[in-house]
Amino acid sequence: MTNKFLRYVSGTLALCLILASGGAVSAEGNPVETVDLSDIRAMRYCEFLLIFDDRIVIYNTSASNDCPEADWAAMDVDAIAADHGANKAQLNGPHFWAMDKQTLGLGETKTFGGIEARYAATLPLAALGSGQGADPYKPYVSAKLQTMVFEAGKPVYQLVDPAGNTYVMNAYGEEVRDGDPGNLAEQLSLAEGWQFETVTPTEDLVVEGTMDKPVDMVGDDMHQYYTRYGTAGQ
Repeated sequence: MTNKFLRYVSGTLALCLILASGGAVSAEGNPVETVDLSDIRAMRYCEFLLIFDDRIVIYNTSASNDCPEADWAAMDVDAIAADHGANKAQLNGPHFWAMDKQTLGLGETKTFGGIEARYAATLPLAALGSGQGADPYKPYVSAKLQTMVFEAGKPVYQLVDPAGNTYVMNAYGEEVRDGDPGNLAEQLSLAEGWQFETVTPTEDLVVEGTMDKPVDMVGDDMHQYYTRYGTAGQ
């Protein structure tokens, strides 16, 4: 039984959609609907990657289930690839959302080893890279349909780059000590000039991404991913 885990740039659901006159459709040609998720801070989710000759197709459990541990641990990626006609399959997760609410685009449902997940993204094959995700502390651009809400009075976890740009954490992994992202202040090996901080906003923080306006993102050295917001120094 093979069990491979991949951390990659879609840890924040970098959704690749085609906007058609009749609504949104996925790059696979299937309808995509807007889904609202609430009360999701620390909610567990997992992702399945189907790897084809020219693309990676990603399915996410966030709107379906909490990715049951027993089923997840028993996943056979070779069987998943065969069942879905892919060259290979890989697993990503589990992860835990860092926001309180979000709106995102999701498509068709498929079943992977007994776990249901919905279409979340299609990425170019080059996004697979070495299988270790984006280079830490090197920002990249992502077009995604996603609105994240971090409620006032609750901790928000951020990276600040040498120029003062702020990136808010989208989700975190199992390696975070005690499941508390605040502990990353001691766990991360920050690049020169970068800072990690925990802040508590007095108003709801809303970070919005659309296909028309790509956002800047960055990963840390433990494969958490963050979205830039605001202006430098704020």
